[in-house]
Amino acid sequence: TAADTLTGSAAMNYTITQPTGLRANITAKTLTVTGSTAVDKVYDGSLTATISGGSLVGVVGTDDVSLNQAGSFSQTNVGLNLVVTAANTLSGAAAGNYTITQPTGLTANITAKTLTVTGTTVANKIYDGTNTATVTGGHLVGVVGTDDVSLNQAGNFSQTNVGLNLAVTAANTLSGIAAGNYTITQPTGLTANITAKTLTVTGTTVANKVYDGSNTATLTGT
Repeated sequence: TAADTLTGSAAMNYTITQPTGLRANITAKTLTVTGSTAVDKVYDGSLTATISGGSLVGVVGTDDVSLNQAGSFSQTNVGLNLVVTAANTLSGAAAGNYTITQPTGLTANITAKTLTVTGTTVANKIYDGTNTATVTGGHLVGVVGTDDVSLNQAGNFSQTNVGLNLAVTAANTLSGIAAGNYTITQPTGLTANITAKTLTVTGTTVANKVYDGSNTATLTGT
């Protein structure tokens, strides 16, 4: 709506008929965001990134407009200094009067998720001169969704010699396409026995003897 006025020494001699039918656009004001940081996260199988610290620059007066911070990693797998793309939005009664320029240059890390192992047992074994232990029964706890990650079970006795309730240290590893996204907490408190190995004797011969009043026999051979 026009609201033209007249000025000048003769203005009092005139009135004005305002023009009608005038139209124009009010376009949204572009706001920028400062202070944004992307937060490191533990692997969770998603691209979702947490962005914090951002503040809007350019809001008019006390307009009701707020920044909702969000973003996405460039990949789901574990990595360092990964690019994070901001996907911030605006809310509030005056949000429709603004657009937003997303912050750039954001990076963060996705670190490996730690898995635990339950149900592990160790088999007793017969002495074989090694400290290798057979570990079975373990199951991974904490795998994300249907990730391809498997548990390879292994362990070592605390000694090679015969003994009971010997400590066994688990040395499990992970395999599978998604294994690089995880670390493993080894099970503890494992014990098992190393029992004596039975030897056999071959090639034994017994010598004849002349009567000597005893039952002693002379054995020879390997």
